[in-house]
Amino acid sequence: MHELSLCESIVSLVTESAGREGLRRVTRVTVDIGVASAIDPDALLFCFPIVTEDTPAAGAELAVNRIALQARCAACGADFSPESLISPCPACGSHDRSLRAGRDMRVVSFEGE
Repeated sequence: MHELSLCESIVSLVTESAGREGLRRVTRVTVDIGVASAIDPDALLFCFPIVTEDTPAAGAELAVNRIALQARCAACGADFSPESLISPCPACGSHDRSLRAGRDMRVVSFEGE
């Protein structure tokens, strides 16, 4: 389960940043997770309270935003939202496209006091 190590990295990043900002406690962390990122949001939500124990983020809420796939067709230049990683361009049918969103994960923000 790589979500456990992802949670550890998220908590480390957030608690270090919160400390630099003078916050004693983190109350909310927001992350974006692409639908094709191979990250299970439910597993991340399960691991988060375990990883935050005995840290300034103990009891914090983890908010997960799911990010849809976005692509640009290399053949015709159309921007579109494919239903899957193998969906063709709806404008021209080409499979030659670059993904612009939906495969990554990032910490968007955190809140604290």
